[in-house]
Amino acid sequence: MISKKLLPVVFSAALAASFLGCSSDTVSHVEDTSGASDELKETYSMLYYYYYLADTELGELNTYVDNPLNVYINDTYADVADVITMFYAMSDKLTRYFPSAFYESLVKQLTGSDVENKSFGMEVDSSLVVKYVYREGPAVSAGIEKRDQILAVDGNALETLSELNSYLESVENRDSFLFALERDGLTYEVSMTRAELNVPTVYVDTLSDIPIIRVTEFTNTTNGYEDEGTLQEFKDALEATDGASSTILDLRGNGGGYVSLCTQMAGELLSDNDTIIYERSWEPEHNRRSYSSTGYLASGDGIGKGRYYVLMLDSNSASCTEIFAAALTANLKTPIVGTNSFGKGIGQLYLTTETKGICGITSVLFYDKDGYAYHTYGFVPDFYEPDSLEALNKAVELAKAGSYQRTEGYSSEVQPYWASPKTLGKKSISIDPEEYLQDALRGLAIVDFK
Repeated sequence: MISKKLLPVVFSAALAASFLGCSSDTVSHVEDTSGASDELKETYSMLYYYYYLADTELGELNTYVDNPLNVYINDTYADVADVITMFYAMSDKLTRYFPSAFYESLVKQLTGSDVENKSFGMEVDSSLVVKYVYREGPAVSAGIEKRDQILAVDGNALETLSELNSYLESVENRDSFLFALERDGLTYEVSMTRAELNVPTVYVDTLSDIPIIRVTEFTNTTNGYEDEGTLQEFKDALEATDGASSTILDLRGNGGGYVSLCTQMAGELLSDNDTIIYERSWEPEHNRRSYSSTGYLASGDGIGKGRYYVLMLDSNSASCTEIFAAALTANLKTPIVGTNSFGKGIGQLYLTTETKGICGITSVLFYDKDGYAYHTYGFVPDFYEPDSLEALNKAVELAKAGSYQRTEGYSSEVQPYWASPKTLGKKSISIDPEEYLQDALRGLAIVDFK
């Protein structure tokens, strides 16, 4: 569990510099402008109240009506071209407007884990040994267990994962199959029909007697859970590895998710009243633009308190993953193995307009318990190791020793994604839904979605 408390403003010099000139209401809020569409007026108000750089970047509403940059927007989105160019004028790369055509896809990505359209609800290794069985799906319903060996499908003997995939692709229009498996020297057969499933987001492995908990994202709906899915899976993983003195937390490739989940998960590893993260957030107060500083604190001792942890990150470990990392490194001096993290220390509020457009607005800046912001810089690993297997071996070595404490800090260099500005370019933009979503959603720290 976590608690939130309003805090006095405590900033490092670097962080304080980012707020110079900020006041409670410096943007002139224009309620109406001749020629402004309802969508433009509504989204302008959202930026005015919530965008963390609105004081210096948001102009008067009338400057966004009939914007000459509209010619760069594909004709498909001509009715909201003003809105799109207004959002592009904001320097923050994660402050984006999604036209209504994106609504269904975006809601799915924001609220649930990845979906497998034709899934048996299990993962197998290269030699067809079952690695994981999902909480819900055909495999668990058929009684398949971890470490079972797949021998054949539909009477076809198989030895490798590539052979299994090739066979399934050759009969892609079918969904029901007969599996032959072996467990403890005994063979058995089960019939399974592939289904559409949310995937799990937390996986437990063991290497050299050291538990490895891998977290792929922080999201609400996951396999077997309708609410707080990743948090519930993480608690299950901690309970399943109860008694371990050391544990590896592998968050490589984890692009983030919901702040409410990653902060609670970090709290499960800490002691009562430990500071998880600070945030400065912008929001309306009495019809004025305002901000406040708040701390997320652990409420009670976590169920994973007392273990020695090793954290694994890479360049795709972002946002909520970095909040999680800030909590562990600041409180436990947890060492990091891998490569420099993504460097996203901001959070987004997702707001739906009357037309079902969605505004993703950066409204929060995060900083650690010591008052330092890591946005655009990210975490430097204590042990730089880009090779996946070598990184894992180093993590196991540290976990076995159980004594190394973090000595590195944040990078002194801006990370690649943040180094180049967000621009419209000099040609018409043909917004590809999949490409546009993937770019805009990298490094999620979802403050709220409504």
